[in-house]
Amino acid sequence: MQPFVDFDNVSLRYGGEENGLLALSDINLKVKEGEFIAIVGPSGCGKSTFLKATTGLWPVTSGSITVNQEKVRGPVNCVGMAFQNPTLLPWRNTINNVLLPLEVVQPQRSMWGRKRQDYIQSAKDLLEMVNLTGSEEKFPWQLSGGMQQRVSICRSLIHEPKLLMLDEPFGALDMFTREDLWVALQDIWLKKRPTIILVTHDIREAVYLADRVIIMAARPGRIVAEEVIPFERPRPLSLTFDSEFGKIFSSIREKITEVSV
Repeated sequence: MQPFVDFDNVSLRYGGEENGLLALSDINLKVKEGEFIAIVGPSGCGKSTFLKATTGLWPVTSGSITVNQEKVRGPVNCVGMAFQNPTLLPWRNTINNVLLPLEVVQPQRSMWGRKRQDYIQSAKDLLEMVNLTGSEEKFPWQLSGGMQQRVSICRSLIHEPKLLMLDEPFGALDMFTREDLWVALQDIWLKKRPTIILVTHDIREAVYLADRVIIMAARPGRIVAEEVIPFERPRPLSLTFDSEFGKIFSSIREKITEVSV
């Protein structure tokens, strides 16, 4: 079976092929369709650059990336993205923030007039999955940070992307809100089964959510190890206190420490 995402000896320099900053070096990674992987590593290891390269927002210097059987040569249209900051439009209410991609992304944009009611129902279904039923008419300033991030995740999924890229989406939230959103994201993944690549500094988050954790080293960014996560799903939050969970957490932390010095 062909991988859904395939990095083949990828390197990326900012600022020129010879004298620019080498952000990624010789990245080789295969991600299966429907797989959930997390990328962890020290600051400056190129995690966010990895996302930009995967989605075609920044061209690679050498090697190649394939997504959904097509080589990446520009922005990839089968991708949904969510970031650390929700970036909701303040003049749009919750339901209209979720619907925004359908107004601008093809082919949904061309079908907006005749399928609008279907799209609205899809948005409501997503909001129900993250426990935001009843907040459809609220504006961002009326929502907590965690609620805004739930809306952001719904917006990233509304066009049913095959690949979901998450760039530290829970990093600015308190621990209790983060854990609630871990459970919500797991539920969404179990129901929708998109391929997910999560970038995070939180090892506990990575082990709880992912099928595999990819460990990167800094300067230049490169993959140095990976951990396969053996736990069955759905995973209860109590799993994070399990001794086997702790062993995997410690192993990943030790590897990150080794490549940070």
